Amino acid sequence: MGKNIVITGVSSGIGRDTLRLLHNKGYHVFGSVRKVADAKRLSQEYPERFTPLLFDVQDHEAVVNASKVVFEHCASLDGLINNAGIAAPGPLQYLSEEDFERQLDINVKAVRRITNLFLPLLGTSPNTKATPGRIINISSVSGLFNSPFNGAYSISKHALESMTDIYRRELRRYGIKVIAIEPGPIKTEIWQKNLNSMEKYADTDYNDVLQKADKMIENAEKSALPVTRISELIFKCLTKKNPKTRYIVQKNKLVFKLLAFYMPDKLVDWFIHKTLTSGNKHRPI
Repeated sequence: MGKNIVITGVSSGIGRDTLRLLHNKGYHVFGSVRKVADAKRLSQEYPERFTPLLFDVQDHEAVVNASKVVFEHCASLDGLINNAGIAAPGPLQYLSEEDFERQLDINVKAVRRITNLFLPLLGTSPNTKATPGRIINISSVSGLFNSPFNGAYSISKHALESMTDIYRRELRRYGIKVIAIEPGPIKTEIWQKNLNSMEKYADTDYNDVLQKADKMIENAEKSALPVTRISELIFKCLTKKNPKTRYIVQKNKLVFKLLAFYMPDKLVDWFIHKTLTSGNKHRPI
């Protein structure tokens, strides 16, 4: 029996490199894309053992229709990788309700909808005799640490961390392992997508800080880890007998853990304020 994987968001970034690696490892990858052009491009690149699933994760009717291909093709899944996501930066005070809701719907609500849809193939079906599959949620260090002006994204990833724990504990009876991967800055297209994203807040009281955002993004991109760090970790999580429940992928992991878990809140608040107001070399975390 072949190895089958569903990955959301394979047109670029982490999803795209994970498609490459898992395809090379012999998996049949069902990968979601939002554009017909991306589906055609990837199908030409991977004429065998790749099936594009054309949907936007917010359109659950389209997700259900596309998923029928997966259910028709295989009796079980080795894994579901919830990778699709967006970042809607900006001060919570001024972030539009539409942007905030879209952030939560894509990064949280859609993950639940898609996970529940594929659970029978992962091992909750009473008739399945296959080895239980694994669920890997691509979270973020922002799900562990709250950076200002990244609030909606941080809130969504904190919720995803909670969802990961709950699914892991509820699905334990089926033998389904649920894992969170928590990357820091990774070299993907997301950096370029966020350039100039703060211009809409130029007339607010936060402009003195936000006008440095692009420079901070450019500097963070220079020190970002290669995307292969995440794709290789995903493969490890799929194949290791007893993977950890979560993996932080951060360049300065010790410093991050100190700030996120051990230092007093007020000291961290001071550090972030100092970082944001004194220059533009670094992100707060």
